[in-house]
Amino acid sequence: MCSICRYMMSQEQPGAGAEVISVDAVREKNFKSICDIIKKYFPRVRTILDVGSSTGHFLKIAHNSGLSVTGLEPAAHLVEETRLQGYDVINGFFPGAKALADNIYDIIIFNDSFEHIPNLQELIQGIKNHLDKPNGVVIINLPSSEGIIFKTAFFLHRLGIHTLFDRLWQKGFASPHLHYFNARNLKLLFEHHGFEMKYTTPLCYYTIKGLWKRISCKSSFFVSLIAWLGMTALYPLFMLRSDCFMACFSPKENS
Repeated sequence: MCSICRYMMSQEQPGAGAEVISVDAVREKNFKSICDIIKKYFPRVRTILDVGSSTGHFLKIAHNSGLSVTGLEPAAHLVEETRLQGYDVINGFFPGAKALADNIYDIIIFNDSFEHIPNLQELIQGIKNHLDKPNGVVIINLPSSEGIIFKTAFFLHRLGIHTLFDRLWQKGFASPHLHYFNARNLKLLFEHHGFEMKYTTPLCYYTIKGLWKRISCKSSFFVSLIAWLGMTALYPLFMLRSDCFMACFSPKENS
């Protein structure tokens, strides 16, 4: 746990993979919502950096929404695939990619990538270096430790049943989760570094479409079946307290 804001941390090693399967449906739904929020609350935005742009899904949806976005992606083959689609993508890690140089952006967004980056102090300093001041906005879209699925998995973990909890941390994946936040402790972390929260809202954690492939890609058939049946049957309940959220922060004056 972090002594400042008590977020959960993993001992897994960071990676640069893009291994989660069948998340396109839920990401499309969430990315459209995020683009609508950007246009509603931050209408003067001109430049956006998508950190961890992967296959370019957010770049495509943002482009279709009339937003100008540059991707940043460490996996070279994904950079090439996305460039072939006609999008601007920088190859490298944030914030150390040489091609970022002194670039400044109105918005820096982390779509399912913030929780995969090991050094949060360096990360937030990089945000400060590349974010327009004082009107810039950083947007974080990530899983929540306050959701029903996470709390259920943590309870089972305490009882010695580790499968679901390990799956949420993506243990054994090319790029596991290194941190787990909720809206409260993420707010504390950014406040500690001179930011203030502007907006937060739950996002959709999963959709029935693609759920089986998403669950079964790293789990046994029996475990996958039990999880799929439970998540399908209780889908309306899980939407009441989602395991995913987004938050928007801006630098405080004089920070």
